[in-house]
Amino acid sequence: MNIDKSLALQLEEIITAGLEDVPIPYQKGNSIRIKHIAIRKHKNGYKLFDCATNSHVVTTFSKTGAIAIAKILAEGGAQSDVQMISTLDDKVAKHYMDAVFAKRAYETSKDEVRRDNAEVLLDIAMDKAYQSLEVIESYIFDK
Repeated sequence: MNIDKSLALQLEEIITAGLEDVPIPYQKGNSIRIKHIAIRKHKNGYKLFDCATNSHVVTTFSKTGAIAIAKILAEGGAQSDVQMISTLDDKVAKHYMDAVFAKRAYETSKDEVRRDNAEVLLDIAMDKAYQSLEVIESYIFDK
C-alpha cells in the first residue's frame, strides 16, 4: 500500500510540475490554479492570489470572471484587459442582483401590472447578465 501512495505522489508531482508552465486550469486542494494564479471561493465571490508574490490580486463575483482574469495574468496579458473583465464582472453582479430583486417582486406581488413589470425587468436583467458573461467567456476561449 505504501508503494502505491508514494507512486501516486510522485506522479502528482510530475504532473503538477509540468502544468506550472502551461496556462491550463487544474484543481489543487480547494483552489483552481492557472500557472502561478490561484482562485479560491470566498463568501464575497472568488479571490485571486498570485502564488509567486503571495499577494491578493482581485476579488470577482463570478467564477467565469475569475478564470478569465487568471488566464490573462498567467499569459502576461495587459492590465487593461484585467480592468475590462473586472468591469464586466461588476456588471454581471449588478444585473444578477437586479434579477433577484425582480424575481422576488414577481413572486410576492398580487397586482397584475406590478407582476408584468417585474417579469419584464427580470428578462432584461437576465439578458444583460448573460451578455456580459459572453464577453468574459470570449476572453477565456478566443484570446
